[in-house]
Amino acid sequence: MNCGDACDHANSMQAQVILSHSVLPKGKPGKLWAVVKLSSGPKQQGTAERLPLNIGVVLDRSGSMSGRPLDYVRQAAKFLVEQVGANDVLSLTVFDSQVDVVFPAQRVTNKDMLKQAVDSISTGGSTNLSGGLLRGYDEALKEGRSEQVNRVLLLTDGMANVGVVDPDMLAGKAGAMLRRGVSLSTVGVGLHFNEDLLIQLAEAGKGSYYYVREADEIPGVFASELQGLLSVVAQNIGLQVHGLSGCRATAVLGYEPAFDDTGMSLTLPDMFHDDQKLLAVEIDHPALAAGQHEILKIRLSYADAAHDLDAVSVEVTAKMSVGSAGDQPEAPNFEVLKIVELAKTAIVKDQSVEAIDRGDFESGRRALEERLTALRELQEAYGQHDSDLQEEISNLESMSVQDSGSFSACFDTESRKDLRYQSYQRRHNRPTNRPEK
Repeated sequence: MNCGDACDHANSMQAQVILSHSVLPKGKPGKLWAVVKLSSGPKQQGTAERLPLNIGVVLDRSGSMSGRPLDYVRQAAKFLVEQVGANDVLSLTVFDSQVDVVFPAQRVTNKDMLKQAVDSISTGGSTNLSGGLLRGYDEALKEGRSEQVNRVLLLTDGMANVGVVDPDMLAGKAGAMLRRGVSLSTVGVGLHFNEDLLIQLAEAGKGSYYYVREADEIPGVFASELQGLLSVVAQNIGLQVHGLSGCRATAVLGYEPAFDDTGMSLTLPDMFHDDQKLLAVEIDHPALAAGQHEILKIRLSYADAAHDLDAVSVEVTAKMSVGSAGDQPEAPNFEVLKIVELAKTAIVKDQSVEAIDRGDFESGRRALEERLTALRELQEAYGQHDSDLQEEISNLESMSVQDSGSFSACFDTESRKDLRYQSYQRRHNRPTNRPEK
């Protein structure tokens, strides 16, 4: 048997382990892959009401936001005011070279007053991102409670050039706030913000990162973020992975787990209704005797938002068969290989950007071309026209990665942001293609 399931339907999350092989040859060490699939279902009748929200909105009002960008930011902020309820808390902080609180953390009872405050926002000077972020955290902490969703939402279109500008220091603050129960999502608008910083902040704060190419996309991003916050089903998600029968879990593609003598562990962002996370785990296995073997055990723990934040723990053990000396291993599972190859592609996109930043366009281009070839070969080998694979193939083809001259001539700031965004989206099991305008 090549998968294990946790099927307690009283819980909001289910866990499954799918191995790349169901049979291995006897007496031969090697590697295989496991996909850990975490999923949640739709909201069920009779479950508890959603968790209250405590949202600290932090908006860039520097000079570059003047005109249409600020108009759409006001529209998006008023949308949040309109959609949240009287049991929710909202605050709004704005920054340029100075930081101001448009309205402090408060219950959303007088919506007209809050929307009038939003309309009063005007643009100013430089970009004191750190000052705005820290003040937004202060507002969120005023009403921060464990029995609600506490989130700061940061939007900027420029480089941090006033106050603290060191990415590691800012990410360290996001991590510290997460430990106090406040997560962070970031939104980058246009072509002049620092996507590396915003991704690092979102990763450290266990929120989401959004890349908004045009200002008229801003309201849609706020709607998407709010939809997720309104449908949180699990918080404080932890995953432990342990190898069995002498097997050893060595990596989770796209993640940096903590290792100890018994295996590895990592924390994950909140999950929403109808959500899914797919983690590709690399496993070293020893030479095994013929028979059935337990290969991997996972332990999933989380606070169940649909059941009064009850602490839930689920364990799943994956088993597989080892054949006799003459048996041939079965062909690998296509779905597992697809998830592995897509995860590898996301990692290579980030590595390609790093190479190009060093001025090594050819290494960056070649790495992407090798990924394109690998995805095409996987699709052809299994005769599968898979939408996820095709999406990545199309993304790579559109960048002319097979033509050295065209690639170096066409790669620009927008291409860099696209690659980093695609990598982030893939690692978080979201579509990588941008919506049509």
